[in-house]
Amino acid sequence: MGGVRDRVALVTGAGSSKGIGFATARLLKAAGARVAITSTTDRINNRCEELGGYEAGVFAQLADLTDSAAVNVLVEQIEHTLGPVDIVINNAGMVQVGRDEPSSPLHQVSDEKWHYGIDINLTSAFLVTRAVLPGMMQRKYGRVVHVSSVTGPVVGIAGSVVYGTAKAGMLGMARSLAIEAGPSNITVNCVGPGWIRTAS
Repeated sequence: MGGVRDRVALVTGAGSSKGIGFATARLLKAAGARVAITSTTDRINNRCEELGGYEAGVFAQLADLTDSAAVNVLVEQIEHTLGPVDIVINNAGMVQVGRDEPSSPLHQVSDEKWHYGIDINLTSAFLVTRAVLPGMMQRKYGRVVHVSSVTGPVVGIAGSVVYGTAKAGMLGMARSLAIEAGPSNITVNCVGPGWIRTAS
């Protein structure tokens, strides 16, 4: 992986040892990036140690990425510890450890279930990106990657209307932001995984 050495990379949703987020963090660290990871579970401390710990230039913190104040504190602490964020991988979403979210057809989706699904998948990506973008624009460098899904942008799955809507929204955000941020040497991309063998 070229071009990431000594860059500060933030990977969200990296709490699971068998997830896309942690796998991405491992690759970035191996390529020489200074890596910050976050999740909503205290397992994030275990992932930090597996990447070499704070002594190896890894930063880890619990954070509720649906809360703009918590996101701002997270970014400030990363900048204080590792430096300004150059790369952000918006991977948080899909499921949270310890919370069961069974599939539901649209007419059975409650207000709470709708807001929860949109918040963890789409609002989190918006808040994190918004927090790091001004610094990227000022420095004229940035890389933003949304981990979306084929569900929503490409295909539909019965019972996954909230998830599909949020993931399609990530693609829409990426397309518009790429036009807005491109003149500042910031690239914005959206990855759409299909079925991946992860713990979830």
